[in-house]
Amino acid sequence: MPSAEPTDLLTYRHFSVDVSRGEVLRDGQAYTLRPQSFRVLHYLLSHPDRLVSKQELFEQIWGEAVVTDDSLAQCLVDIRRALGESGRQAVKTVPRRGYLFQAAEAGAPADAGVPNEARPDRRAGARWLAVTLLLLAVLSGWWLLDARRPDREAAAPAASPAPAPVIAVMPFADFTADQDMAYLAYGLPEEILNTLTRLQGLRVISRTSSFLPRFSNQKTATEIGKELGATHLLEGSIREHDGLLRITVQLIETRTGHHNWSETLDRSQEDLFRVQSQLAAAVANRFRLTVMRPVEQSVSAGDYTRYLRAIYPLRQGEFGSRSASALTLEGVVQRNPAFVPAADALAEITFLQVYLGDLSTAEGAARVRALAQGMQSAPSGEASAHGVLAELALRLENDLPGAAAHISRALAIAPNTPRYLRIAGDLAYALYRFPTAIRFHQAVIDLDPLCAGCHAAQLRAYIAAGELRLAEQAAHRVMELSRGGHFSLALIKTRQGAFDTAQQILETEIPRKAEPFRQFYEALLCHARGDEPCYRSRLQVFEAGQGEEEAVRIAQLYAIDGDSDRALAWIERARQSNLALLLTTLPDPLFDRLREDDRWQQLLTELGRSQRQLDAITLDAQTLLAGEAGGNWQEQAERS
Repeated sequence: MPSAEPTDLLTYRHFSVDVSRGEVLRDGQAYTLRPQSFRVLHYLLSHPDRLVSKQELFEQIWGEAVVTDDSLAQCLVDIRRALGESGRQAVKTVPRRGYLFQAAEAGAPADAGVPNEARPDRRAGARWLAVTLLLLAVLSGWWLLDARRPDREAAAPAASPAPAPVIAVMPFADFTADQDMAYLAYGLPEEILNTLTRLQGLRVISRTSSFLPRFSNQKTATEIGKELGATHLLEGSIREHDGLLRITVQLIETRTGHHNWSETLDRSQEDLFRVQSQLAAAVANRFRLTVMRPVEQSVSAGDYTRYLRAIYPLRQGEFGSRSASALTLEGVVQRNPAFVPAADALAEITFLQVYLGDLSTAEGAARVRALAQGMQSAPSGEASAHGVLAELALRLENDLPGAAAHISRALAIAPNTPRYLRIAGDLAYALYRFPTAIRFHQAVIDLDPLCAGCHAAQLRAYIAAGELRLAEQAAHRVMELSRGGHFSLALIKTRQGAFDTAQQILETEIPRKAEPFRQFYEALLCHARGDEPCYRSRLQVFEAGQGEEEAVRIAQLYAIDGDSDRALAWIERARQSNLALLLTTLPDPLFDRLREDDRWQQLLTELGRSQRQLDAITLDAQTLLAGEAGGNWQEQAERS
């Protein structure tokens, strides 16, 4: 049992608890808990071998705040995750009664049996600290007086480094006679954007944000820069002139609207491939950045045009052309094996074809692996190869160690690539490292601020981390950028206990394709309210109407009610019919009541997702995010 004397560190057999920092220490690592979760843990530790009821925890931890059972369940999930496989058994759930911290199971703290006189004298340590601080103060005062002497020259304050410029590349205007070169007006700036992304010291806003139609209106450079968070815009146009294409580009400072630089190039269709590297090198010179080595000619002029034509409809959201685009890109890759952009685009389409059922997982995986092998053989294809292999391992093969290894390598080579950062964020979520997932997704949003899907991924991580206030902000952002987000906001309000507000949100008009899911979220709300008949009726309607297609959600509705048998039966059906979807939802808090079931733990082990298996996977966010990117995600989210 813990000693009655207060102490900052409680050490047990398999873990230690640092009370002052709110951390659990085990296996050489520190696990920081959310404040509510740590308070629950500390309260249980302070009352060892005593059954603590849910009501007691509600009163002691949350006081007068309105919370649901799910909030407490999430705290217990956090606690057991931090304690690890060996320590989690110390916190026992007594069904329908409460929770019990088993001191014997945990092992006595290291200082429990040490007599008081043998313990370190903390007061003596405090006295030494006071003496040390006094000496430092005296020495500091002497130094300040000495520094003010006339014969002392004041040292110039160190200049803080200027922030890295942030550039947004905009679609070019098509001023050709027939205006039939939209594929070039969008494709060429995208290739310039991709080339600029490889420059150290320059941050590049993602195409997903800068190519939005909203910027085709008459907005000023200052307005666009403010919306995108960009210090500079790169704009351009394409015209026909004397049988050549005249490409004009200009660099604009968004704060003032001044044109810093412009250039006009007259090029034939056969010479378009070199334009992207030439213009990117010119931009690098403007910012005094290291000019990259020119990209070698690795594709014929005809195939470069075919490549741009193939990706254009997909960039416009016209996925119906995916098969034709894939066929065209296959030919381009076969004839130009060193042309990495075509192989990368074909891999992207391949994932889309697997998700939409055009290809089997095995067919898609075989194609992606072949493409990655070709990329690795190309002079500048290593980052792309590791990027597609990371996505393959995470999305299709359930190989989390492989995904971590590949995405770490991809980000080491190309650290400011939103696509790779998004994969890293999704991987961190799969590893139950929600604060890390939030950091990666914040880094994506910094580079792609108007991407609704990026904010939705951040929203999911906030919910899993229990950061409901920030999740609510993210849900509103998703609603601003798309027609979705309403159901997520209703879920957040349900978890906050704001039931009337959640009901109002669920009664609003929504897109027709989302209508079938209204019953699901209404069932969650009814259950949280304790309205059993309402919950049962919504569950039955949703189960009868959706069946196998929504096996995961049906499992979640049974899981929140503690019906493990039915929940696990539906999970098994989901495992057979849509394993990829099941894997993405395993960390969802809606499954929290299943996590104490041995059958759930067995399932996780079979899928390679047990806590022990996940803890063995290395994903070093601090290194991969290069220090500042996505760092203070709470402050950035509140600012937005």
